[in-house]
Amino acid sequence: MKIFRFDKFVYSVSLCALLMLSSCSDFLRDDSPDLLIPADVVEFQSVLYGEGYPKKFTEEADFVQLMTDDVGVSPTSDSRSVLWEGDDEYALATGKGAFTWAQDIAFYDGTYSKFYLSRYTNIMACNIIIENAETMTGDRDKVASCVAQAYALRAWNYLWLVNLYGLPYNEQTAATDMGVVVRLESGITRDQPARNTVKEVYDQINADLDRSLELWKSGSVSRNKHVLSERATYIIKCRAALYQGQWDEVIKYGKLLSEANYDLYNISKIDPSVMTNVGTKDYAFLDPEVNTENIYMYGGSTFDSNKFMSNIRLLKDAAFVSSQAKEGDLIQMYEPGDQRIYAFFQQNTMEKGEYYDYRHAPNKRYKSSIYSQALRTSEALLSVAEAHVQKGSEADKLEAIKLLNLLRSNRFTPDTYKELTAADFATTADLLQFVRDERRRELCFEDVHRWVDLRRYGMPRLVHTFYSSKNSAPEVYVLEQGDRNYTLELPIEELDFNKVIEPTNRRVITPGQSN
Repeated sequence: MKIFRFDKFVYSVSLCALLMLSSCSDFLRDDSPDLLIPADVVEFQSVLYGEGYPKKFTEEADFVQLMTDDVGVSPTSDSRSVLWEGDDEYALATGKGAFTWAQDIAFYDGTYSKFYLSRYTNIMACNIIIENAETMTGDRDKVASCVAQAYALRAWNYLWLVNLYGLPYNEQTAATDMGVVVRLESGITRDQPARNTVKEVYDQINADLDRSLELWKSGSVSRNKHVLSERATYIIKCRAALYQGQWDEVIKYGKLLSEANYDLYNISKIDPSVMTNVGTKDYAFLDPEVNTENIYMYGGSTFDSNKFMSNIRLLKDAAFVSSQAKEGDLIQMYEPGDQRIYAFFQQNTMEKGEYYDYRHAPNKRYKSSIYSQALRTSEALLSVAEAHVQKGSEADKLEAIKLLNLLRSNRFTPDTYKELTAADFATTADLLQFVRDERRRELCFEDVHRWVDLRRYGMPRLVHTFYSSKNSAPEVYVLEQGDRNYTLELPIEELDFNKVIEPTNRRVITPGQSN
């Protein structure tokens, strides 16, 4: 497998970031006239914390949510609501490119390239750690932990990159399908590489995760949920196996998280009024103090990153909202008694005599910290359930139903919870669809789950109706089955520098047309 560097621009950004880091601390030492290199594991860990972790992931990835079937545009809202002037107009104009699957999303959203560039910045820091693993000084268990984190983080970043900018994984065609550039060295070069294939990218992801898990056997254990751990690596490994259709691997690594019934957070008896307080920081589903499922938290500040679907914006004009207008939309997927409708979304309510219309804005994120995302055991549970259904034996299907019941018993009020049985599913396909629907309900607006899931489900046809304002005519956009716009275009910074790398060549989608 040929491994190449990514574009000069990304590397320049990464290098500048690391040099800035060195200028404001004393842990980097000068080993040569032109190179600053850490020596001790504590110094390397500082590099990894500073540049290797996805600190602003939510802000960088929020546009991906707009491309899914979980988001719509509400043309009007209740006249009693109050508008924060300019907020809805800004969000609509900025998010239109992603929402309508435009050929050039960056034309609408000037921050479009941040997700791509940040992933390679993270990868560069991981490469520095991995390259120096053998010479790193300090306690060997801390060294093993630091390097294990670097391998897991590098794999996770490539998993994101290939699932947004490469073609979906297909075992029959992965060896030739377009992936992303894989870079395993931290040195700066001027080469202009072609993309690696999807198979090559996944081979590297699998190798990195396996190496990480080996290192965790001798690595130090941290209770800090803001640092990757062995258990967090299990979830990433489980996710990568799911995307590749490696069902036995999904089950193997998912079950390593199944102690104490996946440590599920029981919201079945929480009063809905506690979960829907307006404008307060009293409750958030992902609060690490109460949510036992959170294995690792990351992602950046909620308030800074909810630029498209704010959980505090008051609306009277058109705005992005959780999809809810027609059958099959996200909000309509929740059954009576499902407490997730309160734990995951804001509700319309009255406060101080004013009517607040939130249109079910997402409200899962931990509001009083800078960590708005989480790797959760419930993701692994649902992945294991899907793997069992895909294996297809009667015993496997019963195990999948058992896992569904475990999750749902912690989500529905006791008086509405109904245990599922095999008789509830006429076919294996029905059970698989139910598992996928449960995954949609449970993981909505976290990470980039829904978009990647849609890609691996065969890239189904999607329809979005856009309103530029309350009184504007509807504009209907169609993403066709298997559409090439299911794959994102590389940032212009990459394409302008690298004249060899293959562009995605997204198509123009015209409102009202179905190509």
